[in-house]
Amino acid sequence: MNDEFNDAFKKWQYEVKEDIKAWTNRLVDEALKQGNGKKAERWLKSKRPDYPDSYNGKPEEYFTVITKGIYDEAIYKVRDIAMEQEFSDASI
Repeated sequence: MNDEFNDAFKKWQYEVKEDIKAWTNRLVDEALKQGNGKKAERWLKSKRPDYPDSYNGKPEEYFTVITKGIYDEAIYKVRDIAMEQEFSDASI
């Protein structure tokens, strides 16, 4: 591979990594609009893609795994936010 091609490929990889972070945060922001942590998590789970019926490990199939991982990370972040909420006059 020549240097120009290699540099372009590395730049693309960096941009994809940054986009993954950005989309995770956008999903969290959108999920938090659902009203509470439980609804936010339910919303994220309802939007998360399923794995393909047949999986051969092709690059395009990895994309589904990555997308699912973005939703999973957003769910973890929503849970963390929910766990940090303070309760006032909480009772069972």
